[in-house]
Amino acid sequence: MQVADGRIAVPGGNVFWRRFGNGSGIPLLVIHGGPGLTSGYLESCTALSDTRPVFMWDQLDCGRSDCPRNPNLWTLERFVEELDLVRAALTPGPVHILGHSWGTTLAMEWLVTRLPGGIASVTFASPCLSAPRWIKDARALVAQLSPDAQAAIAEAERTGDFQTPGYQAAASGEWMRAHIVRQLPPESIESLIGSLVEQNANLEMLQYMWGPSDFTVTGPLRSFDRTSDLGTLTMPVLFQCGEFDEARPDTVREQAGLTPNAEVAIIAGAGHLTMLDAPELANGAIRNFLARVESEVALA
Repeated sequence: MQVADGRIAVPGGNVFWRRFGNGSGIPLLVIHGGPGLTSGYLESCTALSDTRPVFMWDQLDCGRSDCPRNPNLWTLERFVEELDLVRAALTPGPVHILGHSWGTTLAMEWLVTRLPGGIASVTFASPCLSAPRWIKDARALVAQLSPDAQAAIAEAERTGDFQTPGYQAAASGEWMRAHIVRQLPPESIESLIGSLVEQNANLEMLQYMWGPSDFTVTGPLRSFDRTSDLGTLTMPVLFQCGEFDEARPDTVREQAGLTPNAEVAIIAGAGHLTMLDAPELANGAIRNFLARVESEVALA
C-alpha cells in the first residue's frame, strides 16, 4: 500500500493528513469522530485503498496536527472551513465523503452551508445529524443500563460532578460495552481507551463542544439539527450503523427515509465503532456502495 502524508494550513494552525493507496477509483475522504479524537481508530478503512486513494486527517487540536488548545477555535463553523480547505488541497475533483459520528455532523453542515461540487457520494457512518434526537435516544438507552449506573448518572447530572467513580464506570464501562464496542474483550477496550490518549485525543475539546459523555450533552453542539435539510441531498447517500449503536438503527432508518437517494446498512452485532467490531462487514457495505455509485456514473 502506498502511503503519503503532509500538512495543510487551516485557521488556527496546520493539520496532518495521510493518503493510503493510489488506485484509479474516485478518492475517499474520511472524517473522524469526536470532536477531539483522531483518525487512528479508523485505520481499518484503509482496506478500501486497494481500489482508490483514501485520505484521512487529524482535525486541528488533536493527533499529529497542531494543537493550539484555544477554545475560540472549537466551533462548528471553523471546522467547516477546515474541511473546505482540506478537501480543496487533497482532492478538489470528484470525491466520496465518509464521516463517522461527529464526522457526520461536520460533513452535513459542510454540505448544507458550503454546497460543495463534485461530491460523488456520502456515507454517514453512525451518524449524529440531530443532537436533540441523539439526546432523546440516549436517554432511552440509559434507561436500559443497570440501576447502579442509572443512579450514578442521575447524581452526576444533578450535581455537575462527572468525575465520580460511578459516572465514569457507567460511561467507560457499561455504556462502552453495550453501545460503543461489543466484540472486543475487556482488556482490548482498556487498550483502546489508552491508545486514544497516546494518539493525543483532545478530551477537553470533546467535553467543551459536546459534553462529559455521549449521553450527557452540555456543549454548544446540543442544538445542532439538520434533519430538515436531509431532503436537499441529491447525491447517493449510505447510512450505516451498528445493530447496537448509540446511533440507533430506527433513527438511522428514519433519517435515510428523509433523504432522496439513500440506502441503509445495519452492521450485525456491532456497536458505534463498527470498524472495530466488524471491519469486514462495515468495509464490505461501503465498498459495495461505492462500486455501485461509480458503476452508475460510468453508465450515465
